Amino acid sequence: MALTSDNVASPARLLEEYFDREQSRIEERLRDLGQIRDLVGRLTQGTSTASTPGVEPISEEMAPTVVQRLIHESSGVLRNLVMVVDAGPALDDTTMRDNQQWIAAGNVQRTIYPAHALDTPQGLQWLRSWSTVGEEQRLLPEVGSEYAVFGDVGAVGLRRWGDVSSGYVLIRDPLLISTLAAYFDLAWEHAHAVPYAAGAAGDARLVELLGMGLKDEAIARFLGVGLRTVRRRIAALMSIHGVDTRFQLGAALAASHPAASVGGRHTR
Repeated sequence: MALTSDNVASPARLLEEYFDREQSRIEERLRDLGQIRDLVGRLTQGTSTASTPGVEPISEEMAPTVVQRLIHESSGVLRNLVMVVDAGPALDDTTMRDNQQWIAAGNVQRTIYPAHALDTPQGLQWLRSWSTVGEEQRLLPEVGSEYAVFGDVGAVGLRRWGDVSSGYVLIRDPLLISTLAAYFDLAWEHAHAVPYAAGAAGDARLVELLGMGLKDEAIARFLGVGLRTVRRRIAALMSIHGVDTRFQLGAALAASHPAASVGGRHTR
């Protein structure tokens, strides 16, 4: 059968349809995350943690002990949402060693990091060290708050959502625990897998890192190449695909290879 304009879509039309699908998918994700965030807010706002059943403040001195106890009490997945890697209630040597031994024993710990964790050598080293002991990791462009859910036995979170200076609370209320777990699971579903050496290769990995919003310096550090090499490879890809911006590069690659779309969902 001869192909005509009636049964062959133009490249512009295909690209337009791709953008429509992506925009609808992003809007759906934002609605889902927004609904759960609003629920968390309604559950925690307007009441003092001191008078909220199942929620109690944790002193800085007691935080490591509380985390250690929860680690050993829990039997399900440990869900960990991280805003910064250099602060928190469980960064002392003893707690981190216990946590790593718990993972090495076959328990599951999933952690979502903000993409800017890769912006420094210290952040990259942190992710690699925890990945080595078996932590499952994903990245989001931004992380709105910080907490850890220890199976269904308890959670430790910021006293005020998104405020790392507000201190931490121990949460035992089953509704709050399940809500925080649901928020994490939805964020995990839409987060990026960290593209270590076992993941995408060559330019595909570079494009994936671009899609996470990383700076050229962070990409160079992550790939173990020079900054000039990264910029040269990006410029070469843009030239090959005849585009002028990185956004256009992502769209062009996504249109020709939907499974490797920039900013899309990735699975481990």
